[in-house]
Amino acid sequence: MMLSQLPFGEFGRVTQIEGGHGVLRNLNQLGIHVGDVVTLASRGAFRGPYLLLVHGMQVALGRGVVAQVHVSPIVAPGREAAHG
Repeated sequence: MMLSQLPFGEFGRVTQIEGGHGVLRNLNQLGIHVGDVVTLASRGAFRGPYLLLVHGMQVALGRGVVAQVHVSPIVAPGREAAHG
């Protein structure tokens, strides 16, 4: 699933980053690597940036970058998947 599809407040593990060396370098400088756990905190209105929580820090990413990050959802301890 794409990072933009992660529900608000849910955890996801980065599984793949598409894009060139520039995208990888920028994400690495922000502390985002394959294997890291991220949380989608908010999405800006009118095509604004996405706000993520990673390593206890808030990081803002543009929609173009977020569209290149794949995540795998993680069920947080103490939370169970909804049944229905």
